[in-house]
Amino acid sequence: MAGVRKTSGAGAARGVVYDLAGARQRLAPTAPIERADSAGITAEARTLARAVAAVDEASDVRAARVRALRAQIQNGTYNPDPAEIARKLVERGF
Repeated sequence: MAGVRKTSGAGAARGVVYDLAGARQRLAPTAPIERADSAGITAEARTLARAVAAVDEASDVRAARVRALRAQIQNGTYNPDPAEIARKLVERGF
């Protein structure tokens, strides 16, 4: 045992010395130990949360428009304007 050394003396019980201070120094951590758990949120998770919030806050106008267009298509009354479709494609860079 590295922290124990024998000394000469009359009593056997007094013949052993424990070097506790030296043992503590040898066992002391060289780097500080983080004692608490930690958690974080990634940048991607923050972006996703903002996107979900934006969708949740959006009005239902678009859903109503989709329902109306779907009904027109099913009834056969949907007649899209080809010039308008082309203009929108050019505007959006498709």
